[in-house]
Amino acid sequence: MPEQNPCYKISELLHQAKQSLSQTGIKTAALETRVLLCHVGGLSEAEVIAYPDRTIEEKPAAEFFDLVARRSQRIPLAHLLGVREFWGLEFCVNAQTLIPRPETEFAVESAVNCARAIFARTGQVRILDMGCGTGCLLVSILHEVAGASGLGIDINPQAVDLARKNAEKLGVERRSTFKCMDWGEGLIEKFDVIVSNPPYIRSGELAGLMPEVAVHEPVRALDGGVDGLDEYRKIIPRAQRLLNPQGRLIVEIGHGQATGVLGLLAQHDFQPVDAAKPVIHDLAGCERIISAVKVC
Repeated sequence: MPEQNPCYKISELLHQAKQSLSQTGIKTAALETRVLLCHVGGLSEAEVIAYPDRTIEEKPAAEFFDLVARRSQRIPLAHLLGVREFWGLEFCVNAQTLIPRPETEFAVESAVNCARAIFARTGQVRILDMGCGTGCLLVSILHEVAGASGLGIDINPQAVDLARKNAEKLGVERRSTFKCMDWGEGLIEKFDVIVSNPPYIRSGELAGLMPEVAVHEPVRALDGGVDGLDEYRKIIPRAQRLLNPQGRLIVEIGHGQATGVLGLLAQHDFQPVDAAKPVIHDLAGCERIISAVKVC
């Protein structure tokens, strides 16, 4: 008689995996185990929920438990999947770049509104993404504003390669270019909109971050120095030089940093686009985005 390969019920796999992840302090263990099982089994979440007695063969089950074991080591889920959804688009991710986060979508929204207004008035709009990482900011903006074009820059050549890959994957490669450089040093081109999500975590706070971030994401993309503002001190004067008159600078900030960033902007001839509401807060109520205009 031929030897039969063992099979495992979906419900059994999910139960064991959820226990493993819960024991390591992962609060979304149930959701994450479903996501991982869908990933290895080629199933939809609806199928996993509706058919708990369906069986999974030995090979995908082994792959599933391997991923669960790695997730138990607090490796980010996005790194295990190789992708992360952002702005309704699927971006490739790796350990060399910051994983795109939902709160950064507020920067996309601000930039899209600005870019559309400029394009409607002039028939063109040029965007610079400083510290592009995965390219999620620039690619998302170009995806929304069909007439826009842009440049993404990052000091990490592996990030530049990944951003270029995402631009190709998401169909905006003809309107985007990516270069390896440090905050636009040496650039002479002028732009209408500059966006940036720079490192802004205070150095003393890095060790207290979740292990997924502190251990598995690049420190260079997180560490903003003692007060978290080191990179803004580089970005803002360069943005002043690279922006067209009345150009917009849109930056993400950390909680409690609005006063410091607004002060730096004022020193370099920027003022908030909306003086009555200079800071956009995220859904958790945290200070998140500042949109400023170059006034001279």
